[in-house]
Amino acid sequence: IIEEEETSTSTFNHDIAQQFTIKVCTSTSCTNKLKQAGIQDEFFTLGEVYAQAQHAKLETCMVIEDSGCQGNCRAGPCVSILHEDYAGNIGLEGMNTNEQFQRVFMNVVTSEDAGRVWSCVENAITQMTEEANNEDIE
Repeated sequence: IIEEEETSTSTFNHDIAQQFTIKVCTSTSCTNKLKQAGIQDEFFTLGEVYAQAQHAKLETCMVIEDSGCQGNCRAGPCVSILHEDYAGNIGLEGMNTNEQFQRVFMNVVTSEDAGRVWSCVENAITQMTEEANNEDIE
């Protein structure tokens, strides 16, 4: 019996993915929100987002880091996404109306919340890859 080896390559374009930075607020207000939810690990949200990137095999080509306050303490923990072609935080498809307005994901407390953030990042990488591929064809 021949077993297939799991490939260590990502299905995502690393050149596109490396243009993104993910910043997870680890300020006191945001970490207190985690504690209120019964989560004692102040880096829980950061770890969950990083785990999503690992699963997609993109953790080595993207910057995923903790950050200071992102100005939405009452709605923390907050996660912002940056792209090298734009100044400041960017809005992504999948953000709710208030998140789009503030350009930050809010209330990222659970693994599911981190999954929603990551899903939006993956979607942005996929869309930008498709756009780049279409430009190459033209």
